[in-house]
Amino acid sequence: MKARSCSALRSGLLAVFVAGALTLAVSRPGAAASAAGVGMHAAGDGWVLGVADVPAPQAPGAKVRTPARIEVLAGQAGQGGAPLQAVSAAQAAQQVADGALDAWVGEWSDASALPPGVHVARLAWSASPMAIMRTDTDIHAWSDLSGRTVCLSADGRVSGELSARFGAIEQIYASATDALLALRIGQCDAAVQDEDFMKQLLAFPEWRKFSAQLAPYRSQTLKRLMRDDLPAPLEAAIRQATAPERLRQLAHQQAGDIAFEVYLDQTVPDCH
Repeated sequence: MKARSCSALRSGLLAVFVAGALTLAVSRPGAAASAAGVGMHAAGDGWVLGVADVPAPQAPGAKVRTPARIEVLAGQAGQGGAPLQAVSAAQAAQQVADGALDAWVGEWSDASALPPGVHVARLAWSASPMAIMRTDTDIHAWSDLSGRTVCLSADGRVSGELSARFGAIEQIYASATDALLALRIGQCDAAVQDEDFMKQLLAFPEWRKFSAQLAPYRSQTLKRLMRDDLPAPLEAAIRQATAPERLRQLAHQQAGDIAFEVYLDQTVPDCH
């Protein structure tokens, strides 16, 4: 029974990984464009997307780690070769206005002033902080995190916030994979990531024992800043890369990839 259970887990996650990759591959129009591109305005051209945090290049031989931020994945999947640019939210609008960026995606306050020639759009992605825990947890409210350990990823969005607001003990890991692995092996009481990512992750049966959750204590939707005067094909490419359907596809693939990475690293006595 144990061997069959582990085999089923391995097969299920592999199926998610392969099916998701195939889905993303066939969903990309324009065979002449780069294999990473979606709807390029001209074959071989890219567009410059700004995000608050750009992952460092992966070292040769290092373990594969999927980024936690969906905007990074959207940029990597949609640009056709142009590198992501690390630009803070405070500088984003002006850099878009100046033409240094074609667009910027991330957490941006509606209270911030927009310079002429730039518009903002809400994207279909909840970056609101959501916590997950073992189902036998005694944590039932965010205030219960006082003095408890919370696993976060270095590329997450709430570092420092949970300790300041709830008195939680934050443990920062290099990636979402490492943070979630730490949760599974009992190194922390909870893990926190974007709400829409967590919902995708909890859809997998392997995470049923970690499906206790705290609903977000604040609401945060990702925003996209874009210049008004972009050529129509370029604007269409950016809109397509950040469209609701595209983000759902990326989120499903992201959750499957991270679940698979966690499985590969986890020491499970029943399976090894």
